[in-house]
Order: sequence, then structure tokens, then C-alpha cells
Amino acid sequence: MNPVFVDTSVLIAAEDVGDAALYAATLDWLDALWRSRCGRTGSHALCEFYDRVTTAPVPLSQGDARAAIRRYQTWNPWKTDAATLETAWAVQARHQLAFGDCLAVACAQHSGCEQMLTLSLPHGAQFGGVTMVHPLHAPVPAGAAS
Repeated sequence: MNPVFVDTSVLIAAEDVGDAALYAATLDWLDALWRSRCGRTGSHALCEFYDRVTTAPVPLSQGDARAAIRRYQTWNPWKTDAATLETAWAVQARHQLAFGDCLAVACAQHSGCEQMLTLSLPHGAQFGGVTMVHPLHAPVPAGAAS
């Protein structure tokens, strides 16, 4: 399995049992990425995850959010630098997406990922050479979960 970038929306879905089908699909994907050691994310995604889950209407405790981030730190999250910002601005200029989505795409590119697991962008769309994958619309690749 090739590296797959995981954006904030998927990290949040992995903590939200409210939508059982999405929760299960997200966990299947993340489990496969853990097992294959192909999960990637960005430091910005982790900061956004922390902010959103700890201020949600039904918040995750700060301790649980910190524990989740510590687990994802083993993926060596991409740190946003000047080159990443330039890439994000180029994606934004070309595709007119929200800047947060452009930053995620740029981090995916710089992390060497051809796919980005996301709930925020259309499944199958391609931005900056990265294909968007919605966990409900794409099964975990064969052999990835073993």
C-alpha cells in the first residue's frame, strides 16, 4: 500500500460514533494504514483536530484528544513550511478551494501521497496530483488490512 494522507475531517470521524457507517469505514481505513505503516498527516491537521474535537457540542476531553494526537505523531506529520504554503496557494489559485483544504492537499503532495482520505472534498476528485478518497466510497485496498 502506498502512503495515504489523512485530513482533519477523517481524524474527527474516527472519534465520532454518531454515524455508525462512517465511523466503521473510517476505522477500517485507519486500521489498514496503521498495519501497513502507510498513514500520513500534517501538523496543521493535528492542531485543527484538537481545536475542533475539544470545542465540539459534545467535546472530547483534552486528555483523550492529546492521546489521539500522540498516536498520530508516530506518522511524523508534515510540518508546514514556506514551500508547503507556496504549494497550497498554487492549489487554491487553480482550484478555488478553501485554504484549509489546499493546505491539506499541499501537505499530502509534500508527504509523497497520491491519495488523501477526506470527507471534505469530492471522492475521486484530483487536486495537485492527489486523488481524494472518501472512506464510505472506497473500500480499503485488498491486502492492506492483513
